[in-house]
Amino acid sequence: EHTHIDAMAKSQKSGRGRTGLVLLCAALALHAGLGFIGRPAAPTTPTPKGQETVARDGPMETVAAPQLDYTESEELDNWLSTLPSWFWRGVILVLCMLWATNFAVIKDITAQPGVNTQMYAVSRFTVAAGVLLPWIRSISSQKVFLRAVECGSWVAFGYIGQAIGLMTTTASKSCFICSLNVVFVAMIVGITKRKFDPQTLAAAVLAVAGVGFLELAGSQQFVIGDLISLAQPIGFGMGYIRLEEIMAESPKDALPVTAVKLSMVALASWAYFAVTAGTVDLEPVLSNSVALTGVLYTGLVTTALALLVESVAFRFVDAASASVIFTTEPLWAAIFAVWLINEPFSSVDAVGGALVISANIIKELPSEYLPWNTQKDKP
Repeated sequence: EHTHIDAMAKSQKSGRGRTGLVLLCAALALHAGLGFIGRPAAPTTPTPKGQETVARDGPMETVAAPQLDYTESEELDNWLSTLPSWFWRGVILVLCMLWATNFAVIKDITAQPGVNTQMYAVSRFTVAAGVLLPWIRSISSQKVFLRAVECGSWVAFGYIGQAIGLMTTTASKSCFICSLNVVFVAMIVGITKRKFDPQTLAAAVLAVAGVGFLELAGSQQFVIGDLISLAQPIGFGMGYIRLEEIMAESPKDALPVTAVKLSMVALASWAYFAVTAGTVDLEPVLSNSVALTGVLYTGLVTTALALLVESVAFRFVDAASASVIFTTEPLWAAIFAVWLINEPFSSVDAVGGALVISANIIKELPSEYLPWNTQKDKP
């Protein structure tokens, strides 16, 4: 999902801005967050020992926001837990295919008169955050809320680095640098667990090489934007790691955590474009049916819905495995580009695709089939 934004425009169109919409977005998020943190605790009454867990896992209190039915949620949770691990890896793969359709949609959106990438990004994340915003206050605890804010901040950091880097580097190089998150995640997980998995490292190297073939043919020499773009693997990689941790400890919070994460990205996109452009005029998007339809598709389907499903999937797929699967997105993007907008698919693309597929096969192979498995010949 993180490689969809093409190169940022170097100059901004002057005109009347939508400052009121910026303030409204900020006010809604601030109200949801501070309203949650600052709520007075409900009067406590002694709770029977056997009921303590139920009380702790339920909603904190009744608030004027959508609430989840925890009886049905428990049944759904039990059913989700029975699904095999390969199913959830397949879910991540389907998400990559879904996100890959964004490339063709973005080209269509930004081809409309007066519509640029800034307008698209702000519109997309505002729509995605807005539709999930009411659920923020159903989050289970202040601790989970703050951890979701951190997770969203890391993702926002990645997007800001992407935007600044794209001012001087190419979209293809930015995509390649973004794919380095698979190496970053493997390194961080190895350092924190004090154990490096050779299977993950081998898959990461192959995946990065594959994305290199897909994206770097005829690329320009090093520019400062390449260095700034390193914010992507760091920000997105830390976002994956933090999301896995949150979902492991608070699996019922997928919806509010996703809402918090998207709110942070939306606020960051508004802040960045307000600083760099002064104002952002969304009239070309709002008045154009093609652009508006594309924004609604990317905002509601490939962002809000897809990231909610991603949050649920991260309960069952570790960050290292997910980051390897995510490297298939450029391959799917190339395939959809051939299908939807008739872009060429070269032999170099084929080599890159084969390497990415090989990386995912190696990551999913049982360890006894791997050449470095020293236990396979022992009785």
